[in-house]
Amino acid sequence: MKTTEYARIHNVIQADKSVMSEGCKTLILQDFMQKFNDYFDVNQTPSLEITNKNGTYRVEIVFEAERIKKFHVLR
Repeated sequence: MKTTEYARIHNVIQADKSVMSEGCKTLILQDFMQKFNDYFDVNQTPSLEITNKNGTYRVEIVFEAERIKKFHVLR
């Protein structure tokens, strides 16, 4: 019984930690877009997906770009 209760509580806590508001996701994407635009001609708003498995987050940001910008690496 205690193991079942622990598992249920653990799942609730993990689910609660993985919830991110749409407003927060929008702010994250705005920050990333500033960097993405340094390297690409982005032609769509990126999508953001965050999943949690066993306490580890997988963050995926996907976007399309028309081209990769040329840049020089300073040495």
